[in-house]
Amino acid sequence: MTGITRRLNRIVARDGRTLVLAYDHGIDGAYHAGMANPEVTLREAVAAGADAVLTTVGIARRFAAQLERVGLILNIDLGGNDAEMTVREAVQLGADMAKFIFFPWNPEKPDSIVQTKRVVMACHEYGLPLMIETIPIAFERKDAHTPENIAKAARIGCELGGDIIKMHYPDDQESFRSIVASLYRPVVILGGARVGELRPVLQNVRDALDAGATGVTIGRYIWEHEQPGRVIAALAALIHEDATVDQAMQHVTTSSLR
Repeated sequence: MTGITRRLNRIVARDGRTLVLAYDHGIDGAYHAGMANPEVTLREAVAAGADAVLTTVGIARRFAAQLERVGLILNIDLGGNDAEMTVREAVQLGADMAKFIFFPWNPEKPDSIVQTKRVVMACHEYGLPLMIETIPIAFERKDAHTPENIAKAARIGCELGGDIIKMHYPDDQESFRSIVASLYRPVVILGGARVGELRPVLQNVRDALDAGATGVTIGRYIWEHEQPGRVIAALAALIHEDATVDQAMQHVTTSSLR
């Protein structure tokens, strides 16, 4: 068993699926809602059933006790210019995986593919798996997030050597099914900005799982909720129990967790 395989087994549960809390938004300055008290939010998320937490070096150092029983994925988006040093720090902190964002076709980031490949090579040299987040052009370029572009970006992420691909769900199950069929790495869908109610998000997760997704990496819909653990419990029911959306919603609307 290689180091990469051992570490992947800390991220993906025995059923082959994973629920990752995205908690790296502080790198962009987020400090409201569930980001304001990491100790409480992380403890609640882990207790409710998160398989792994995607976070920053700062959180990993300060709240190691809350993260010791869960898979740890470190955001290394800012380390592309010195990949080896960044990966070495992640390994020293006990990370089970790194995450790096890839912006294909972005004219302001013409070296994105080269930087991503550099990070892949550094991670694998240290036996560290890499999650590549594939975002066509940029987050704000919604017009570029077509099923065709999402598919192409995800395929490039596979070809570069990503161990898990984090990508958009195109809000169309058949398109997503076709995309996943063309990939040969596990796929997790991202949550994006919180723009509406939770139920449609849970429906997308259910549809994505049924079309071949390995799991989710979701942040704002969890930590912006008044009780993040309930959202984690709902997602865990979908991912690990094959619950329906109605069954999953019961974890959010009733007083008891899993």
